[in-house]
Amino acid sequence: MKLILGTMTFGQQVEKEIAKEMCTMFLSKGFHEVDTAYVYNDGKCEKMIGEILPALEAYDVQLATKVNPRVTGRLDKEAVDMQIKESLERMNVTKVDTLYLHFPDYNTPIESALEAVNSWYEKKTFKRLGLSNFPAWLVIDVLAKCEKNGWVKPSVYEGLYNVLGRNVERELFDALHAYHISFHAYNPLAGGLLTGKYKGYETAPEAGRFKCRPTYHKRYWKKSYFDAVKVIQNACDEHGISIVTAAIKWLAYHSELKVENGDGIIMGASSCLQLEQNINGLNGDKLPEAVVNAMEEAWELCKADSPEYFRYYGV
Repeated sequence: MKLILGTMTFGQQVEKEIAKEMCTMFLSKGFHEVDTAYVYNDGKCEKMIGEILPALEAYDVQLATKVNPRVTGRLDKEAVDMQIKESLERMNVTKVDTLYLHFPDYNTPIESALEAVNSWYEKKTFKRLGLSNFPAWLVIDVLAKCEKNGWVKPSVYEGLYNVLGRNVERELFDALHAYHISFHAYNPLAGGLLTGKYKGYETAPEAGRFKCRPTYHKRYWKKSYFDAVKVIQNACDEHGISIVTAAIKWLAYHSELKVENGDGIIMGASSCLQLEQNINGLNGDKLPEAVVNAMEEAWELCKADSPEYFRYYGV
């Protein structure tokens, strides 16, 4: 299964030297894709990537970044032009491999953004257009508009997917498969909940994403999630498997992700050791049937509280 390095922690939890170490280790294992966004840590993430790229010249680094409507209040030509230009300047590059539209803007016709994106594509500023956090109906709408106008079509989608967050399975995957769009899964460890280090719903987190990012606390800090994690943890303990390894193997070998579709897993971390351990979780056999069954049971426990895979700006 393809892995993509997630860099949301760069510039917040991860300082430059550690980030360079993480990138070097990741790339040395034969992976290529490094995922960032204009808004990550108020631009510190992209600037840090720009500072460490010269040390990574020996590797084939494939960058992905994202245009976000919340910067200017709209997802339109102005937002696209401003953010692409500044992202390239921050990272000190002239092009990236993939450009994503980070969120859909409920109140702005998307044609403005798509036409602007196509202009940058024609200038060879990026190779692939991606969508992130878009509902399935809007993915199809974007494809239709691009087809009608001769604009570059999206060929990759970045979305929330893990053993406790499976709403993409309901309708999105069918839409993506019909149009040969790859899927990159973010939050494979449910923001860290599937590490087993958070022991109780009543205990406030002292560090990590649940401390630093309120959106993660709102998304996952629910009693049903802790009950679900306990079910998985007990099954993992019985079979001598770490819950981190189980969560990653579930995505790679037991979920609806498919290597032949170009699907992948976005893997972030707060240290090089943690990242390497997560990568190594792919090694070895598939999960025992009892652990997979426990994961199905866990999903049923938290399904009603699971956040939607799509999010709008302006609603």
